[in-house]
Amino acid sequence: MALALDSSLLRKLERFEILPHGIHRCGQIGYRRSLSRGTGLQFADHKEYSPGDDIRYIDWNVYAHLEELVVKVFEQEETLPTYVLLDRSASMSIGSPPKLLLGAQVAAALAYVGLAEQNPVRVSLFAGGLVSSSRVLRGKAHIYEVCELLDASPAGTTDFSAALEAFSSDSRLPGVALLISDFLDPAGVLKGVRLLAGRKFDVFALHVVAPDELHPGLSGDVEFQDVESGARLRVAVRKDTVERFGVFFEGHCEALRAELRRCGARYIRLSVVQPLDEILFTRLPKEGVLR
Repeated sequence: MALALDSSLLRKLERFEILPHGIHRCGQIGYRRSLSRGTGLQFADHKEYSPGDDIRYIDWNVYAHLEELVVKVFEQEETLPTYVLLDRSASMSIGSPPKLLLGAQVAAALAYVGLAEQNPVRVSLFAGGLVSSSRVLRGKAHIYEVCELLDASPAGTTDFSAALEAFSSDSRLPGVALLISDFLDPAGVLKGVRLLAGRKFDVFALHVVAPDELHPGLSGDVEFQDVESGARLRVAVRKDTVERFGVFFEGHCEALRAELRRCGARYIRLSVVQPLDEILFTRLPKEGVLR
């Protein structure tokens, strides 16, 4: 898999920012305006002077005109730690193009948005656990390092709990966690997501789906093999089997959406046949991931 983002797409991405659900203060100066008030460089408003306020911020021009003591209030500009986690387990090999290719392209694009904002960005690959992670990166030039990390082959089983526990213990500062996966873990994904939500991460779950998973073009006696476990299952595909499976899969996705919402995570379903530009510049802004 050769992963690359063209320069015109990167320039378009620089107009966007990742949109957190809440306010994250990591104690470092950055380029994101916080809704909190502080002594940053961006003037926000005035407030009436109260005993104890720093007299350096009294606006003497207002006092000269109105004879009222007011204090200048500024917006703080803080960094937003941005974590992009991509599932590279064997099930991500499914689809045409493979789910892993779309997942890696979206992961690289979201990482670039964070890098362009001068936010601290960390990119991780997971499968049966946390496979590999970048160092904390800052600045657009590191997109090449990100693409090199994400240019991986699908392999291994999926264990969300082990992966997110390892990630959580290695990531001290809460921020936005963007999980990109097909969410096919027999043990479920909620334990790991609850862990991140409990540590005040804003979690976005980007569910990558291939059309063959929703409408498999099969008939007759078929033997299925799990690409991760190797288990085999023989099934007689009757006329209504594919239709019933489609209904089941839609129900599975809606149940996943509801469960993640209860954990405080935002669920977005993506198809491998959607153009990347449409996902990045229409779908993700509409879903509140980008602004």
